[in-house]
Amino acid sequence: MAGEWIAILAVLTFVISNVIFRKTEKEASPTFINFIRTAIGTITFFLLSFVFNIFFQIFLLPWELWFLLFASFLFGQVIGDTSYFQAQKELGTTIALAISMTFPLFTFIFSLVFLNRPFEVNLVLSLILISIGIIIIGKTRIKLENNNDREENNKSVSLKNRIREFISKTSFKALIFGLVAAIGWATGLVIIDFATNEINRLLNLEGLSSIIGNVIRFPFALLLLSSMVFSETYYQKKGKIEPTQRKDRKTWALLIFAAILGTSIGAYVYTEAARTAGATVMSLIASAAPLFSLPLTYWLNKEKITKFGFLGVVITIIGVVIILI
Repeated sequence: MAGEWIAILAVLTFVISNVIFRKTEKEASPTFINFIRTAIGTITFFLLSFVFNIFFQIFLLPWELWFLLFASFLFGQVIGDTSYFQAQKELGTTIALAISMTFPLFTFIFSLVFLNRPFEVNLVLSLILISIGIIIIGKTRIKLENNNDREENNKSVSLKNRIREFISKTSFKALIFGLVAAIGWATGLVIIDFATNEINRLLNLEGLSSIIGNVIRFPFALLLLSSMVFSETYYQKKGKIEPTQRKDRKTWALLIFAAILGTSIGAYVYTEAARTAGATVMSLIASAAPLFSLPLTYWLNKEKITKFGFLGVVITIIGVVIILI
């Protein structure tokens, strides 16, 4: 049960930090935000590893485990996130969300096959309910962004015509991107589940296993993002891409605070939840992130929710509660 609550805490930290990061979008590009998050995370986990006197134990781990930890970042962040944004660009948020949020299904299958996890009926039911709820929430949030005229026009179109229009405009390649995102996220999460438990088995560190795992993962991520930020800065100076606004003290304060909350704390509880609750449970609760973001977006951005959207919230809550029973 503790693992499930840790998973909810992980989702909350990421949701809150992302809301804060949105306030810096004019001054900081997504690449730079990711770089700051990863840099703060790297510093945090290195410091924690020295505080708990476990840093040098990373060298006791076999190179195969190091490789798996690198791979978890590669599949989850590089392949998963990049494919999702590509799918979203071509399909729109609603369809991309519907396809990519199948990642708990792949996590469930991979956990059964590779981690020998037992088959649990309640997780299947939770998967179905959360998926339905998230699709409803996603569709509602997109409609709220449209103007009333366009919304009325959409209502006048029959379901049959909508399906025909979607098929005619959708490329097979875009659908593949959505599925690759789901598989990438699932693969990365299953690897984290296995790797952190393997670290604990070899070193018997319990909760500190997640710190060890992140000490290895984050420098690799920081190296990749550093090269991306360097390239972005170079192209901005050349005038090939639009430069961002100058960052003031408030922007830097928001970036650092959100990074500490979402990465220093969030990444730890995320990996710890994967270790204790398992990849399947973590993926199910992570997929319910829009549910946790609704109160914040309403409070900060005054975004309303329709009755149909509220139904999606209720269904998603039921799905999460089933996990906790």
